[in-house]
Amino acid sequence: MNEPAQPRADAPSRSHTARDSGIAFLKDNLEAIAVAVVMALIIKHFCVEAFKIPTSSMYPTLMGESDNERGEGDRILVDKWSFLFTDPERFDVIVFRYPLNRARNFIKRIAFLPNEHGQISDDGDLWVRPAGDELGEADLRIPQKPRPIREHFYRAVYPPPPSSVPDDEDDPDNPFDSRNGRVEDFWRAGEGAANGWRLESHDRFAYEGGALARLRNRNNILEHTRPDSWGTSGNAGELVRDVRFRMRVRLPAAEVDAKSGKAAPTPPTRLSIRWRADGSYLAVMTLSSEEGGSEAFIRRDTGVVAQSALPVRLEAGRSYDVEMEYVDGRLYAHVDGVELVELKDGRRFPETRDDAGDQRFQLEAEGGALFVEAMHVDRDLRYENSWDANPGARRSGVTVPADSYFMLGDNTRNSSDSRRWRTVTQHLIGDRTIRYDYASSPDYLDSEYDADRTPKRVTDVDGLPRTWFEEDEDPERGSETSSAPFVHRDLIVGRAFLVFWPWNPEFPGRIGFIH
Repeated sequence: MNEPAQPRADAPSRSHTARDSGIAFLKDNLEAIAVAVVMALIIKHFCVEAFKIPTSSMYPTLMGESDNERGEGDRILVDKWSFLFTDPERFDVIVFRYPLNRARNFIKRIAFLPNEHGQISDDGDLWVRPAGDELGEADLRIPQKPRPIREHFYRAVYPPPPSSVPDDEDDPDNPFDSRNGRVEDFWRAGEGAANGWRLESHDRFAYEGGALARLRNRNNILEHTRPDSWGTSGNAGELVRDVRFRMRVRLPAAEVDAKSGKAAPTPPTRLSIRWRADGSYLAVMTLSSEEGGSEAFIRRDTGVVAQSALPVRLEAGRSYDVEMEYVDGRLYAHVDGVELVELKDGRRFPETRDDAGDQRFQLEAEGGALFVEAMHVDRDLRYENSWDANPGARRSGVTVPADSYFMLGDNTRNSSDSRRWRTVTQHLIGDRTIRYDYASSPDYLDSEYDADRTPKRVTDVDGLPRTWFEEDEDPERGSETSSAPFVHRDLIVGRAFLVFWPWNPEFPGRIGFIH
């Protein structure tokens, strides 16, 4: 009879094996979790970190909690890696530790670079030159914004939004366009019935052909102009010089002769886009059906300062996407997405704007019939030349030290940025000092020692709470306030490059790259 096999003395029991497997499983998972945590910390510290925008200082580039109905600030990703090898550039959107309270993170756009003298002109342009006493105003220039940055800076002026529909929209004789008021409230054609232009809607202007005819804006483009205010009495602010005009120009097909079957000849067709921002400069882009008839030029007073032919010729039956930018002292002409020319107007600082002149955007057409469709007008960001912390800089500007940067917010009137930062240095007895943000006045605390002694508390520039009593203050030196406009390179966290939240039912909504 066979006896049952006996387990070897050194063989593990079933319960022991299960316990070892559980320990191995737990060990493997703990190692995976530890590695994941370490990698997350490394990525956050050196590579990419997410931030939330709480305020409107960068509106509309970035929205804070108060800038939308849901109260959700934009969530952004910040690239920390690239600045380990390269320096920040002008117009980068930067997250940095606030120089007046390093426990807080701020987000602004770089305006002036290290070792650079910068000024803001009264008409809202940035002007820069290398630092140096031997240089002066004649050396200042307007830094050119790359096209992606320009695209991001533009604020819409026209067409109006579909937010207002007239009460009499069902009336067949209704003079209103269905989107927002009469198109005639925005544009003025030549006098008389035979003026050549027919305003069919906000989306379509028709030139019937024949003699020279002009169509122009009724209202000035100002720093607060919006699509819902341009044609109203709510249009307000200072004149804006820098604008962009976009439209589709379409020429009807040539008529075919019934007898010969050949296209009938059409008269030469010409369309000019003319922008006179003030009384001094005129920017013109002309498109023509004649060989060599298309051109762009800038005129100052009565003399042409820059001019170039455009390699484009209008043809019957075709449409053209046309864009003219006049921004940062330059004229850019685009046709069908191709930049054809860049002209400089040669202005010098502090050349004052001539507000006495009549601001005018004008379309001039003559010859064959054409249609202007999908008209869009945008204005550039106009920086406010106001300096709460250093009023003298309004005329003299600032010189940026080495390894430091000058920051501005896109919401130029409502941004706490380099123009407004200042510190208070409170001198205490014994050569002690406390430096803190001027915008955060001291809190007065209830004294736990003596009701007659009220301590003061602030958060200093290092982000630390500091407390002192009035008798601690040095009566001779007291306190002093000074401008603190610069962000040192060591305080820069990284470059904001992506809005990843909030989602929008109309995808992608706010999602997109930051420029």
